[in-house]
Amino acid sequence: MIGCEKGVLTTDFLVSFLCLSFIVSYLMVTASYRMDYANEERILTDLRVLMDELAGKINLVLAGGPGHEVIFTTPTSIHGSRYQLWVNSTGVYGMVNGRYGRSLIYPTTVVDSSGNPRRIMLRPGLTYSIKNLKRGNGTIIMITEAK
Repeated sequence: MIGCEKGVLTTDFLVSFLCLSFIVSYLMVTASYRMDYANEERILTDLRVLMDELAGKINLVLAGGPGHEVIFTTPTSIHGSRYQLWVNSTGVYGMVNGRYGRSLIYPTTVVDSSGNPRRIMLRPGLTYSIKNLKRGNGTIIMITEAK
């Protein structure tokens, strides 16, 4: 009879330990998922802040009138993630980890260093000059790499 009681107690312990292991494993997976999600949101938020900062500088140059110029430096990465940043006449666009974002700018013509209207790609870790230039009766925004 004593042997049976010890066996029942051991079986109860094993079943309880197995259930506890499943619960702990589930909690660890959930916590890991939540931390990854929070990190992804932090990266996307920082991309959004970068796009809004660039859009603000473009709008500032546009409002400053012909001859106004500002310098903008892009970070080398966003929390270790590679990103892309580009500007055209409709806004500032960015992409990180396969997700896109857009920040609006006032309607204007954005040109490259040759004066051609086009999409301007801003590479990470470089410094750019954003200038307001007079063209005909209107103004244009020229974005060039600063030396």
